[in-house]
Amino acid sequence: MINKKEKYIKAIIEAKWGEKNVYWIPTDIIWFDEFGQSLALALEDYIWIKEICFFDEKIKKSDKYHYLDFNNMFEKTEIMIFTKELTSYYFKEIKNLNPNVSIILDSSFKNTIEILNSNGFQKNIILIDN
Repeated sequence: MINKKEKYIKAIIEAKWGEKNVYWIPTDIIWFDEFGQSLALALEDYIWIKEICFFDEKIKKSDKYHYLDFNNMFEKTEIMIFTKELTSYYFKEIKNLNPNVSIILDSSFKNTIEILNSNGFQKNIILIDN
């Protein structure tokens, strides 16, 4: 049986057309909880560590990964991975989000999905069922 972390990695690789294509892609993990940190570590097998960034309100420093404020990720991110549901407060600058971003998130994150859909990112969303 495929686990949650494997589902996220599979979705990233499929969204960017194979393992060879993801190494240099700016990848941002939204919320650096236990799962987010575990996912970052697993992504090191596919994505250059300098391209793995994270956002979290509580954790703002890591010895391995680069912290960015949420809105500062928008312009350059190509893969945005949500490990937590966010409120609309965080999306004030969504107009600056890269229009070609692949957004990977849990299908239960209804609020985030609605915000992304209502701002024209329907085709960018990849839902993970758990």
